[in-house]
Amino acid sequence: MADIDALNLTLSGEYAAIYAYGIIAAHLTGSQEKRALAVMAEHRQQRDRLRASINGLGGTPAAAAAIYELPHDVTTATQARELAALVEDRLSGQWAAVASASKGADRNSAALVSVACSVRSTSWTGEAPIWPGAK
Repeated sequence: MADIDALNLTLSGEYAAIYAYGIIAAHLTGSQEKRALAVMAEHRQQRDRLRASINGLGGTPAAAAAIYELPHDVTTATQARELAALVEDRLSGQWAAVASASKGADRNSAALVSVACSVRSTSWTGEAPIWPGAK
């Protein structure tokens, strides 16, 4: 299992994602709103798993903030989808860090979550993020 600091960093990312998806869903309609709410539920499950893992290691899970600052205004559906893509892209990196600090089944599990976040990021906007150093 990854160290408590790496898990807490990712836990903080999951808290932020849950917050963001509440705003994202509020600006979407129909199937996209339902999808945003379903993804928010997935992030709640990941939050709960992380909290359990940290407790299992004898650590104290980080607390959620009361409010999170968004990287940009969200007043349209397009901006909501852009925020969803950004949230997932950032979480993908955090989960990849957990995977690199883990072993065995824990590493595989974290890597799969990272990939799922990357796929969701791309699916929200239809564009894959460009990784640093890529051309």
